[in-house]
Amino acid sequence: MAWHKHEHVMLMDKNKPKMPVAPGGGGDMSLTQRRHVPLYGRLVAEDTLGIPPMSNSSSTDIQAMQARIPPTFRDSSLAPLRKLSVDLIKTYKHINEVYYAKKKRRAAQIQGEDTSHKKERKIYNDGYDDDNHDYIVKNGEKFLERYEIDSLIGKGSFGQVVKAFDHVEQCHVAIKIIKNKKPFLNQAQIEVKLLEMMNRADVENKYYIVKLKRHFMWRNHLCLVFELLSYNLYDLLRNTNFRGVSLNLTRKFAQQLCTALLFLSTPELNIIHCDLKPENILLCNPKRSAIKIVDFGSSCQLGQRIYQYIQSRFYRSPEVLLGIPYDLAIDMWSLGCILVEMHTGEPLFSGANEIDQMNKIVEVLGMPPKHLLDQANKTRKFFDKLPGERRYILKKSKDGKKYKIPGTRRLHDILGVETGGPGGRRAGEVGHSMSDYLKFKDLILRMLEYDPKSRISPYYALQHNFFKRTSDESTNTANSTSSSPAVASLDMSLVNSGSQHGLNLGGRSKDVSEQNYLSSAYTSMECDPSPSRHIHRQRFQSSMLNHGSSSLQYVPYPTTRMESTPPKHSHSQNGPQNKSDDQEDSPMVCVQQSPVAIH
Repeated sequence: MAWHKHEHVMLMDKNKPKMPVAPGGGGDMSLTQRRHVPLYGRLVAEDTLGIPPMSNSSSTDIQAMQARIPPTFRDSSLAPLRKLSVDLIKTYKHINEVYYAKKKRRAAQIQGEDTSHKKERKIYNDGYDDDNHDYIVKNGEKFLERYEIDSLIGKGSFGQVVKAFDHVEQCHVAIKIIKNKKPFLNQAQIEVKLLEMMNRADVENKYYIVKLKRHFMWRNHLCLVFELLSYNLYDLLRNTNFRGVSLNLTRKFAQQLCTALLFLSTPELNIIHCDLKPENILLCNPKRSAIKIVDFGSSCQLGQRIYQYIQSRFYRSPEVLLGIPYDLAIDMWSLGCILVEMHTGEPLFSGANEIDQMNKIVEVLGMPPKHLLDQANKTRKFFDKLPGERRYILKKSKDGKKYKIPGTRRLHDILGVETGGPGGRRAGEVGHSMSDYLKFKDLILRMLEYDPKSRISPYYALQHNFFKRTSDESTNTANSTSSSPAVASLDMSLVNSGSQHGLNLGGRSKDVSEQNYLSSAYTSMECDPSPSRHIHRQRFQSSMLNHGSSSLQYVPYPTTRMESTPPKHSHSQNGPQNKSDDQEDSPMVCVQQSPVAIH
């Protein structure tokens, strides 16, 4: 047989004894001889060697015997050379399958082993808190058998805010759940104290400050119960695609915010908000322009300043940046920045850090006055004093960023005073004339005075021409009603009373009677007493009270305690304003299915 040749040609082993030849075999190899043929012999096809096929019985016997032979060589498909050449892709696939299968098994094993330990590490306060010391909120849970938790509204460094239903008053509320951590508890207690002071001074709920209904402890967490409000002003901007709201709506926001700051500046309060920004100003109702200021978590009273690092960067005042002792005027700076942003859609000073922030302020307003830089602790962080000269220049940017020459990025151009508003988007619109923009620009510049002593106070801001209705506007609205939010009317006796106490009009010493800042008839803010609902899929309900007329006592800042009580506001003699005027600037024109935010 051919196997005989194959053995002698390729696999002959001289050390092995000769195998006996089967009788009648001639040159053929016996089955016994074939048993010693190495496994490699089986890889050579018989038809390739010209060998006639065996009988079935012989083939079966050979296979049975060869199965008992230990393999001398590996299968060629397992050879490293083949795996790393012809089958390289297959090899890589196999390695990946083995690797990821092993990794998955290992992860499952570790998770099974560590689950109990992880739970022990993450649960605090008898299992009611997570590892961030936040209360683990469960929808449907009842606090004090009164407040049924509906959903989580938002989270922050202070803790969480949830929407809940008050089963006693039958209305929805917002509950601020403070972290179970001493520093947060201490600060929240200050917030409660300030809110209670403001609420006592604002019994009729008309000065645009969020209403604190009550507070309580729940499983070691301080909980503050607020009225439920609507969107914040940043949500409003986002829903305009950051193109801004009309100048008319901006004016209504400005009136309310100036009134709120005036309320905070009364001698009985002297409260600095310290974090005024669009996110902390909420609409009462998405269909109305009434707003309220929220989040007094960073606030303090004048003379009881706790922190040096305050205010969100875009709205941070120069005195805070420079390390100068601050007062209530820092909130007026923030308000000026907010009003520009509400109309243009973009932050006025959007610094990436404090140095960038100061440079962006200087681009618009020019260099700060020398006397301010002389007394500041952080002047050298931003400015260099020229040797031999009595003036300062900006430090060169370390990152090579280029800035415009101080004062050359004019507010005039940012507002588009002569070009139809920001980007020319308001050209031809009613209420957006050059005259309107000039008044707006003048008010903003007074709000953005570098020197806090020269910065306009809320008292005089409310008397600015920007808030004065023209004769045409008065004619159009004389015979209709409105709930447009504004401050109550100011009469001349109040203006004269303020002048007797040396009130400062933006740093100017002229007599008040010489200024054309006579007020028009303003009505007090009204929030819809019926529950408001959002178009958004999360329909939040708001229980708002009616707001009556104003009786706020005016006092400027820097605050000086008055010896006599200023006269109260007189009510409007011209009747309420046009309701349609309020509706045409409704925030709902801008807001479309924006998530509700509360802080």
